[in-house]
Amino acid sequence: MKTLLMCASRTSHLVQFHLPYLRWFHAHGWQVETVSQGPGELPGIHWEMAFRKRVFSPKNAAALLRLTALLRRRRYDLIVAHTSLAGLLTRAAAAFSGCRARLVQVCHGYLFQDDGSLKSRLFLWCEKRFSPDCLLVMNGEDAAIARKYRLCSCIREIPGMGLSTAAFPKDPEAVRKAMRHSLGLQKGEILLLCVGEFSPRKNQMCLLRAFSRIAAKFPQARLYLAGEGETLASCQKWVRRHGLGSQVVFLGQRRDIPDLLTACDGLVSASRCEGLPFSVMEALYLKKPVAVSDIKGHRELVIPGENGVLFSLKDQEGAEKALTALLERPKESWNPRDMKSYLISAVMPQVLEAYLGKGET
Repeated sequence: MKTLLMCASRTSHLVQFHLPYLRWFHAHGWQVETVSQGPGELPGIHWEMAFRKRVFSPKNAAALLRLTALLRRRRYDLIVAHTSLAGLLTRAAAAFSGCRARLVQVCHGYLFQDDGSLKSRLFLWCEKRFSPDCLLVMNGEDAAIARKYRLCSCIREIPGMGLSTAAFPKDPEAVRKAMRHSLGLQKGEILLLCVGEFSPRKNQMCLLRAFSRIAAKFPQARLYLAGEGETLASCQKWVRRHGLGSQVVFLGQRRDIPDLLTACDGLVSASRCEGLPFSVMEALYLKKPVAVSDIKGHRELVIPGENGVLFSLKDQEGAEKALTALLERPKESWNPRDMKSYLISAVMPQVLEAYLGKGET
């Protein structure tokens, strides 16, 4: 029996984005094992690992030692690493352990710019030093960086991990009506939705500041934010201090994102870095306009003025104008793009081919 090890920083990441792949391997007779932090229902054997998002945390050194010991103790045929930090630690552990498994890294968005800074040079050194057998990237800009610096001998570009149509409502109008009622929305109110972990990278505070400047002009506007994380408490405190509690609502962690997207009138994001954001793809598939930061990943999906608006993170006024566009422009005037190439039925064969090394010379 062949054995797969799939790694990510958080179990929630594996549950949200990679369950179809884990189930595929399990159904095809592989022993499936996972490494991540936190609880979650996953097939096979799960190894709990305490990853920290601060690169130089002592706990990451401990995680590296545990990973190295795991790879020495267990015999794997295929290792797939997700997320930046867990991916780097997994690749380093593979090098230190002498593991001979096929090693695939899925890049969900490089956390550095190609600007010659000390940070970028450090990240690039780590990426080159612990190069995988195959590197999967999700947008053209990350692909360009990977090829420019020869971060792997086998680089493949994929359109994300794939959207599952099973997650989307079969009767969108009924779901929209029921969800808006459950959220306490009144007729005529316009719902802008933000989805994502509360973190400096997701940058929800930028949206709150922009929304606060237009809230009085649009009393019918509502900003709902789904997710939890390290910056949630500070965002909630900021909203209370600025008296926005009647228009800004924190939803906490939700398992019904497709239904929330069905209920909303537009999706917003001020993320600083993305690979190919799932929530934006879902919103566009559901024909919702988006107002998102002008970064890689977002640029891959959004045609400005057609299916959404891009705004610079350096321009607070630009964020306000982007939110205003969603609130003022009639929904019929947006021109949704065809998202069929991002569905899991189209993506999964590409990803599995890369995982298994098919077509490589």
